[in-house]
Amino acid sequence: MHTRIVLPVVAATLAWIAAPARAQADTYTNISFDSLTPGLQLDGRLYLPDSPVENPPAIIMAHGCSGMWSYNDPSTEVAQLHIEKWGIELAAQGYVVLAVDSFTTRTPTGEDEVEFQNQCSGDDWEGEVDPYTKRVDDLAAARAFLIDEYEVNTAGGIGLLGWSQGAQAVLVAMAATPRTSNVAYTTELPWAAATAFYPGCGSLLGYGLKITQPIDGYWRPANPVRLHMGEADSLHGHCKRRVDNAWDVYDADPGTADELVWRPYPFVGHSFDRGDDTTFPTSKCSPEEAADTTRRAECAMRDADVDSLAFFLARVQAPAT
Repeated sequence: MHTRIVLPVVAATLAWIAAPARAQADTYTNISFDSLTPGLQLDGRLYLPDSPVENPPAIIMAHGCSGMWSYNDPSTEVAQLHIEKWGIELAAQGYVVLAVDSFTTRTPTGEDEVEFQNQCSGDDWEGEVDPYTKRVDDLAAARAFLIDEYEVNTAGGIGLLGWSQGAQAVLVAMAATPRTSNVAYTTELPWAAATAFYPGCGSLLGYGLKITQPIDGYWRPANPVRLHMGEADSLHGHCKRRVDNAWDVYDADPGTADELVWRPYPFVGHSFDRGDDTTFPTSKCSPEEAADTTRRAECAMRDADVDSLAFFLARVQAPAT
């Protein structure tokens, strides 16, 4: 039998008593917190609502393989626009939000921090920080920090949001089983729900998938997950295979308790949600806008953002009063 490691709740000194309000520009800051590796701290960006409720809900965000900082440069202390967009909007909706930087503090001695941010396929540091192990642990460390410092709601009030390589960590964290065994966990998932943007879903993810054989593996979510992917993304095929298997074999269809919502976008590639600013969309594209072939990525982004925000608002909440 397999048991999840669930970090203990540590009493915090802060009391949260007001109702949520729109977040202002000065409600986020860069921080450091303890990782699960003794002696190693992680950097992150914390977004706070102006007037959090008691035991507020929380979202933890995981960046892609190019790191979380603008121009891949941690010294800018400016998060990439899509991360900033989501952090500001979620804080405005009453969430305590932590974007976790899994790369910077792990830069080897004598190496350049900017170069170490580049861990995508073909980079010198490709996959150096393992998204299937270390980055999953980083999500757990962020959860422990938020429980300790902000008394976030641990009963259905913590969600995950990840992009690309960070979304791969999210898929592992949300799985009903370990990566190496099709034996369901015996403890409840510590995450209420998650949204994953264009992750890699191939054999490195684990869960028994064989790319060159007709073996579809056993990954499926233990709690609700939304998965957004462009059909022109080279990673699309493996993710669709995972989704079809989760639906057909494990009944993780939309509308079920452990639903997997699959949203593919025709003609759209990787990183389709990277806009030019931090403005969060308030509506999806009109039929006329959607018919404009030059706006495919924009319309995919608006669709994914609007639906994912509604998804979190419905599933990751403060305790009932």
